Amino acid sequence: MEIEFHVTPLFAVARVSGELDLSSAAKFRNLFDQQLRKSGVPNVIVNLKNLSFIDSTGLGVLLGRHKAVKSWGGKFILSDVPPKIMSMLEMAGLMRVLDTARTEQDAIGLIESGGYANQGEASTNE
Repeated sequence: MEIEFHVTPLFAVARVSGELDLSSAAKFRNLFDQQLRKSGVPNVIVNLKNLSFIDSTGLGVLLGRHKAVKSWGGKFILSDVPPKIMSMLEMAGLMRVLDTARTEQDAIGLIESGGYANQGEASTNE
């Protein structure tokens, strides 16, 4: 699992690649939390375009980061979710909790415009 961050004053983008599972969840959690503390940004977009696999531990770490970001009033949006990963999110019932956007650019637009959906799939209505 690799994670790359891009930080702006309004949001951070975390681009995740590889596998988010039992063997990589702690690394993801530590890097993610460290970067957010360092940047101090309120909103996070997690781009999953290059994520090839996620297990229940990976789902749990995503949910934990979502709860942390929401607890301080930020927005947490998953973007570019591959169909295989989307299926796992749906089977786990997390699509009722986690917000998604079709693309990273859509998620950025939602945050910048304030057009943010509270739950379920975020949409730009384009």
